[in-house]
Formats: sequence, C-alpha cells, structure tokens
Amino acid sequence: MDNWIDEMIEREALPKATRPQTVAEFCAKHGISETTYYNHSSREENQRKSLKIALMSVKKRAPEILEKLGDKAEAGDMKATDMYLNYVLELSKNLDVKSDGKVITGFNYIKSDGENNTDN
Repeated sequence: MDNWIDEMIEREALPKATRPQTVAEFCAKHGISETTYYNHSSREENQRKSLKIALMSVKKRAPEILEKLGDKAEAGDMKATDMYLNYVLELSKNLDVKSDGKVITGFNYIKSDGENNTDN
C-alpha cells in the first residue's frame, strides 16, 4: 500500500474541522488527483481502517471528556447536565446499569429547553 493511502486513512479518521489541510492541498502534496483521493477514501476497507482509528481515539479520550462534563453538570451548567443525563440514559439502554440492584428506568427530568424528557 502506498504511503499516501496510509496518511489519507489517518486523515479521514480526524474530525473535518481538525484536519491539517484541505483535500486539494493533500492531493497536491502527494501528486495525486482529487478523484484518486475520493476513490481510495470511499473504499470499504479504507473506511473500516479510518473508523477503527477514530474509535480508538474516541475511546481513549471519552473518560476525560465525560469527567469534565460531569464536573460542569455538578456546577449547575444545565446544558452539561442535559448532555450527561442523556449519555447515562443511552448507556443504560445498552448496558445493565443498576442502582441499588435495580435497573434504572423512568428517568423524568425537565431539559434545559423546558421540554419534559422521560425514558422508560
């Protein structure tokens, strides 16, 4: 596999806003056309590799981010509270989350936008 393809896979794993250069700049640097770039970036095997790299990055950073979000929620930040509780609710759908030995159900709280959020 060409070195530019490996670099492209890693580039595609980054959020778009954090990519160091545009596709055109990347292509000029490696002497390839944008069509070639998009052809290779859309290949299933390359997309799987990019996704794996992205998920490893997210998995590594998630605990720190969740801790900061929890701190903001505890300090009274309503948006952070809403985001944190929504995360807990989504997590409880996929994991056996328990409180005093009982499954968490029936969360009911008022979101910062005033809507009632109920999850059973």
